[in-house]
Parts: sequence; C-alpha cells; structure tokens
Amino acid sequence: MWAHFVQTVRMSDLETAPSTDDETTAALTLFNEYVDADRERTRREKRVQKAERAKDDAAALVRKLNESGSAEQRASAEAAYRDAQEALKAIREGREPEPKAADEAPADEPAATDEAPADEPAATDEEE
Repeated sequence: MWAHFVQTVRMSDLETAPSTDDETTAALTLFNEYVDADRERTRREKRVQKAERAKDDAAALVRKLNESGSAEQRASAEAAYRDAQEALKAIREGREPEPKAADEAPADEPAATDEAPADEPAATDEEE
C-alpha cells in the first residue's frame, strides 16, 4: 500500500510549502511570539545572574581587602561594588546599566597620564 503512495507523490508536491488556514496561521504566530518572549526572558535571567555574580565577587573582594589591603585598594573595591550594585539594579528594572565613566581606568591597568615617565626627561622647547 505504501509503495503505491510513494510512487504517486511527485517531487513538485514535496517542494511547495503546505497552505495553512487563518486559524493555523494565527496559532503559529502566537507560538512564535511565545518562543521569542521566552528567549528574551531567558536572556534577561542570565544577565541578572551574571550581574549578581559580579556583585558577589566585588563584595568578596571588599571583605578580603578590609582585612588586609591598603586604603586605596579598599576604596577601589568599594567603588567597584557600588558599580556592580547599580548595574544589577538597572538590569532588574529592565534598563541597560550605565557604562563606567571614560576617565576611570580599570583597577588592573594604570591610569594614562599626560606626564612623562619619571625615568625619561620631559621634552622642553629649549631642546628643539
């Protein structure tokens, strides 16, 4: 019986998309909207989890440096913790967290300055 069915199906019949009625189209549209919303919810949950981890890591660093760290290190860690808290709050509210100010250098990189390094003499107008 199947052999007869296979023989009667033409390739052109398989290459066209099946036509759908209005009810099926509406159901597929609704399903696709649900899938998109679910993906967005999942992305948002992952962003919240990532921000929570960053805040927890910053808090752990603050605790560690409170025990044995310089005042500058503690201040930097506390600022990073506050930034992480603000970012988490923004993400939970559905907003994009504000980027760090451009004039702030990351803690592990020295700040760029216009001054010449101490071991190199500064260029003056008299040398030219």
